[in-house]
Amino acid sequence: MNNLTAREKGFMYVITLLIIVVLGYFFGVRTLNDKYEEYKQQLAALQQKRAYLDQIKQNNAQMAEEIQFLKGECEKLELTFIDKIEAETIENYVLKTFEDAECPFLTSVSTSDVGMPAVTYPDGSPSSDSLACLQVFVTYVTTDGYTVTQYNRTPDLTNDPKGEVSAVEAAAAIKDQMGKGDFAKRRGYNEFINAVKKINAENPDCIKVDSITVNETNGFMELTAQISFYGTNLKNRLSVDDSKAPYTFWNGRQADEINTDGGFIGFPYVCDYEQSLWYGVENLNASPEADKPFASYWANYLFKQNYSKAGGNIKELIGFGKAPAEDANTQKSA
Repeated sequence: MNNLTAREKGFMYVITLLIIVVLGYFFGVRTLNDKYEEYKQQLAALQQKRAYLDQIKQNNAQMAEEIQFLKGECEKLELTFIDKIEAETIENYVLKTFEDAECPFLTSVSTSDVGMPAVTYPDGSPSSDSLACLQVFVTYVTTDGYTVTQYNRTPDLTNDPKGEVSAVEAAAAIKDQMGKGDFAKRRGYNEFINAVKKINAENPDCIKVDSITVNETNGFMELTAQISFYGTNLKNRLSVDDSKAPYTFWNGRQADEINTDGGFIGFPYVCDYEQSLWYGVENLNASPEADKPFASYWANYLFKQNYSKAGGNIKELIGFGKAPAEDANTQKSA
């Protein structure tokens, strides 16, 4: 090396530098390029994965909104049915509705559980959820427009809260009021229809008035309503029923005018409406001697006694066709 000339030494230095540069390129820059391509591929994969995860996140948000919406719809559907059917609560609600409508003449009330069809899934397996139904039957009566009525068997007109007055004494105290004033009014029909309409409009989804039956008997009418209350037994209920509806929560204890131009609602013994085509016609199906569920025991007693004295002539008993008695003050002034 020492024998080389300066020119040769310079040439060797140049060759050595070139070798170093070539080696640096192959072992440095090229390696970095390879790493750069690898990093670019990893970045592209990560960006693709991020776009995928962002799409999943967006789909999850949309799915969460849809789940919340469907949950709300299920809760609404659940709340259209009675959460817990209690016979005593429902019966109390029905009777109070009729009482508020001024239907005092209750003759019978009963309830009955109705077996509902089982719910079956498309694969044929039975559902753990079920539909429940309770039916209430109530019967009320109208008055006959003549016999003195009662309410809860209280003869309040005799001032006898202990029931110590005999039937004869009670009848004597009321005998001049039969068929007059308030005791000549026929009650029960409009009041019954009012109550039925109110119940039917309370919750059309879970309360249905199935039928109304009218039966004429002995100068008055028996009115019977069959009312169904629907509920559910749900294993995995979503909603919470905290309603205080009168048929779900224990509360303790005018319909359209009826056209009576052709006669009277309540089947009177004799039609005394002068403009009616049935004026003067007796109700042959009525038995005046039969007991009346709207009348007190002493009113029934008095009615039968007077009917017997009239020889079984109902027109004579009720004074049909007679001119109304003049007022005593009018007679004196005349």
